[in-house]
Amino acid sequence: MGNEETNSASTADELKARLGSLVDAMMAEDATRAESDLVQLLTRVQALVDRKRKMEGSKNDTRDLLSELLFSRMRRGMLTFLAGDDHSKSRTAEWVMGSIFSTTTLAEFAQAVDRVVLSSHGNNIDFNFAGRTDFISLEEVLQMLAVGKHQGCLSIEKADNRLDIHMRDGRVVLLDPHHMIRRVVTSSDSMRHREIPEAAIQRAEAERTAKGTPILLSLHNQGVFRREEIREVMRSFGKEVLFDFMRESDAYFCYRRLDALPDYAVEHDLRLGVTSILLEGSKYLDDWRQLHSVYPNLDKAVEACDDMYARMGDLTLGVQEIKLIGMLNGEISPRGLSASLGLPLFDTYQLLVRLAREGVLIPEAGDVVLSGVTLSLEESMQEAFDALEANDDKQIRSRALDKVLGDEEPVAPKPSITKHKPPLHTALDSLFGADAPVPSGGFAAPPKKAEKGLWSILKKHTKID
Repeated sequence: MGNEETNSASTADELKARLGSLVDAMMAEDATRAESDLVQLLTRVQALVDRKRKMEGSKNDTRDLLSELLFSRMRRGMLTFLAGDDHSKSRTAEWVMGSIFSTTTLAEFAQAVDRVVLSSHGNNIDFNFAGRTDFISLEEVLQMLAVGKHQGCLSIEKADNRLDIHMRDGRVVLLDPHHMIRRVVTSSDSMRHREIPEAAIQRAEAERTAKGTPILLSLHNQGVFRREEIREVMRSFGKEVLFDFMRESDAYFCYRRLDALPDYAVEHDLRLGVTSILLEGSKYLDDWRQLHSVYPNLDKAVEACDDMYARMGDLTLGVQEIKLIGMLNGEISPRGLSASLGLPLFDTYQLLVRLAREGVLIPEAGDVVLSGVTLSLEESMQEAFDALEANDDKQIRSRALDKVLGDEEPVAPKPSITKHKPPLHTALDSLFGADAPVPSGGFAAPPKKAEKGLWSILKKHTKID
């Protein structure tokens, strides 16, 4: 018995020693690995900051780096959770809540980092011209580059997006947004809608980060857009993002002169005139100010009327309007509706204002502001036509009063149509030098001195019945 106890004690001590050495080795390995991970992370963050300060990186670089960082920690946390003994509902809920919170705040954290990086100053900045739109507007920058006929790339960046504008010979060659603000494509008759799959957009944005390929060209390569429509899609989508930037007063821009534009820009030359873009953008900004005045707070919940369903019964609603009404829950804001619908804020506000005018939604600014908003181009044209008709009616009434009161000015006679026609001559008149025009009857009048010359001889020997 004594020997067995001694053997078991020695075996236990040996096992403890081996376990201790194993734990020490694992801890040392983890420390080394953690240190190397930290060094690698710092190196990548430094490279990211350098690219951001030069405005050379993609808009998704920060998000991808943070995703890799946070999701790796989430995986470790999940493995630890599964390896533990406490799998109760409360413990599971705590882990799920932490995962969801990390996922939802990822984009906001990336935007905050980008904003801090963009507002920092450094010595390793490489561009020809840069500034902020609160000092010089984007319209002025585009006009200056167009007048100088510069060749290069104008990059504009704000918290949630970036746009590269390739220019040459005073016109815009390509508009390259880094983030899609529209997922729903509307047909020309506004009756059909096509939604771009979210997975396709994610692949396109990833390819934009890895290879620099424009997102719309990546979607074209995936079969989302046909060859015959890709140029028009790049025009419309690019201008939407450009107008979205023109609304901002706190964006950053930089311009780089290029000896040659990228091949994809030359191949898909949009041939857009800067003047036409700015005129269209000016109309867009005017309409946006009117729409935004109805719902001035982008993050305030949209409220529906109490009798919303009764009012909806008499309306002809489109697909997007029905989807918008279905998303109303007392908490969703115009910004949230825009993201859920896959439409730009401008289109979302048009839907909101139309539904507010029909009495389905409650306008945040009140009915007085709502009544002064022009909803669409058709309404603007109708107002112009109404003004012209009212002006014509006023002139007609003025003429009628003048006739009654006797103050009407005499109307000048219309000039005769035949007055400016050259005088007609007969062949004899042309021969004998007569200058009198032919009367309406077609016979030439005799000259004043008809007694002399050949005309008098012919008259004597001619009998006219």
